[in-house]
Amino acid sequence: MNKTESSNLPLLALSALAIICGLGLLLFELITGTFYQALPSFALWGMYLVLLLMSVWGLKTWLELQSGTFSTFSRWGARLFGLGDYRKPQAHNLFRLPAEGQVYVVMLTIMLLGALFGKTNTLMLIFALMAGPFIVNGGITFGMTRRLEIKRSLPGRVMRGEPTSVDITIFNRKRFVSSCLVAVEDRIVGPREMLNGKLMFALVPARDSRTGRYQIRFMQRGRYRLGPTRITSRFPLGIVERGRQTELYDEVLVYPRIGFIAQWWLRRLTDGQEASRTAQGQTGAHHDEFHRIREYRAGDELRSIHWKTSARRNELMVKEYRQNRDRRMLLILDLWQPDTPKDGTPQTATPQERVELAVSLAATMAWGYIQECGTRQLDYVCFGKERQRWLGSQREEVPETLLDQFAVAEAGREFTLNELEEEVLQRQSASTRTVLITTRRQKDFVAALSKASPDAARTWQGLNIIEADPTLTAEFFQPNPIEGT
Repeated sequence: MNKTESSNLPLLALSALAIICGLGLLLFELITGTFYQALPSFALWGMYLVLLLMSVWGLKTWLELQSGTFSTFSRWGARLFGLGDYRKPQAHNLFRLPAEGQVYVVMLTIMLLGALFGKTNTLMLIFALMAGPFIVNGGITFGMTRRLEIKRSLPGRVMRGEPTSVDITIFNRKRFVSSCLVAVEDRIVGPREMLNGKLMFALVPARDSRTGRYQIRFMQRGRYRLGPTRITSRFPLGIVERGRQTELYDEVLVYPRIGFIAQWWLRRLTDGQEASRTAQGQTGAHHDEFHRIREYRAGDELRSIHWKTSARRNELMVKEYRQNRDRRMLLILDLWQPDTPKDGTPQTATPQERVELAVSLAATMAWGYIQECGTRQLDYVCFGKERQRWLGSQREEVPETLLDQFAVAEAGREFTLNELEEEVLQRQSASTRTVLITTRRQKDFVAALSKASPDAARTWQGLNIIEADPTLTAEFFQPNPIEGT
């Protein structure tokens, strides 16, 4: 038994005591009339109301807790005698009065108090006629959700902002009774947001199943947890809602959106990695090789025009070249997020917005480089809440695992510029192009450069440092917009 279940046992006993005391005293008064003769009118009304509320609270609490407690004892028995699987998802009974049910209970209370005070059989008969459907509705509603099991199916990885489908399959294990108007609600908890997924099943026949689907958008990058799941019903009258909560959980990784980087900026960054050069390509360790034929763009050299293809397509086409792929990139993502700015410098974006911009830019650059040159040519290191490494040059890495690291990367204050410098010195070589994407301000690097040794100064000067500021990255990087926002 865990801590939550053990703490429920005293509350369960208290709710049972409230039911016994409340209903017992009301029944005692109805038979003997002792309090009617001994108490004044206002005190008698107050006592009736307190006893009635005590009984209702005890019944509601007992119904909510008894399932979890009984399942605990069942797991104890299964563990003791080796019967069944006591590790299956737990389920707890749910009970709620909707607005219609609350109005109905108020009417029942008025009828009961009127019958007790006025000693009127007519009001007592009306109360009985109204209480009967209320009790029967609660029993039928509970039967609708008994022996129902669910299965959730969804992708394990999605892109931020993209519509995602979640399939819910509900199994009715009852032999003869169908379940009607069953609602299924998923609770979804993610970084900086909480969501709900809802489905309604009109009919689930006995010994059969039905599958429904809801769509949801995850608007934050990170890890989301789906669960627990609530299965409820108000059938047939809608005045009582009962159901079960199943402790069934799944996780989804939400990737940052891959944006667009201007080609001219990439050419400048990589010293002409993609450019229209000479008509004759060469191959070698540091020479250009033919890449593809594409449409003519303003600024391309006329010598690069491929005339045969241009004549065939009736538009100007040029030959594009790129550097040989045997050049490695070291991508460093520095997610520094201080508690508060150190000075009064105006901020163009919040710290969290700078973090998300840095992650999106790094993911776009890394994914494009992998598509272009392969996983062997990229090493990635992230400094944030913790240090993450993805070293394609040292071992065979799966590209999706790189996006997994981008999805869960969090900002922090654990690492200094000296630790970044040590990482660069350890992994940089003569053929390595190093790009540092950081949420720090440029002035921090200028100050570090002024205090650095000559060797460290040469290291910093050899880096391509990109500050994750919207005003600085707008000219070459465009985040992928989310449709409908």
